[in-house]
Amino acid sequence: MNSDITVVLCDNQKNDIGLTEAVIREWLAQPGHAGIEFTEYGDLHELNSRVLAGNLADIYVIGIPAHGLNGISVGRNIRARSSGSQIIFLARSGGHALEAYELHALRYIIKPEIREELFSALDLALLVARSVSTEKITVRINGEMRSVNTDNVMYIENNVRNMKYVLRDGTVLPGKRRNISFEDYFAPYLASGRFVQTHKSFIVNADYIQALRPNTLVLRGGIQIPISRRHTEEVTEAYTHARG
Repeated sequence: MNSDITVVLCDNQKNDIGLTEAVIREWLAQPGHAGIEFTEYGDLHELNSRVLAGNLADIYVIGIPAHGLNGISVGRNIRARSSGSQIIFLARSGGHALEAYELHALRYIIKPEIREELFSALDLALLVARSVSTEKITVRINGEMRSVNTDNVMYIENNVRNMKYVLRDGTVLPGKRRNISFEDYFAPYLASGRFVQTHKSFIVNADYIQALRPNTLVLRGGIQIPISRRHTEEVTEAYTHARG
């Protein structure tokens, strides 16, 4: 539902934040955007404190000031706590573009002519945010985003930052992980209880668990997934829950 989507704007530049707010409010007034929650901060320190406290939004529009706390630093803190939040950076130059895209920012927009690019970025951010809120996983394949229903994902395997999403029909989707830990990347899905981590390199959809063996979890089709000592307790709980 639209009311579940939250948009946050933060920019320390007083001359810029008013113009950006006007663009966002114009976008919010378009059909299909009713009920989206919008919050504005004029201080990056205030936003950073809220992020560190775990108060996260679906979509962020963050200005990168020339001095003081860097919006990229706030972006890092957001990304470390949420793989699903979409981040749009606004800046006066391209000096931080590489850092922004290393965080898998949705867009990096150069001020002051931002209206068309910001409209486009917000449209895409909303599409992705809705897919996350409706129980989907967004997979990045060759730089493009693809949404997959969580119901179809049997397990996810991690190798450094290379991901394998194995679907119930046997399809394997390759993907890339952002520059955060495997656990943090999938934290929203693990928190939901739909998935359980069995090993530093494996996350499993609990709906596909069939049997629990010493050091091994068996999924449908006889697929065996390793269980590390660190994750034994949570895997046992997930197996017990799956068995009803």
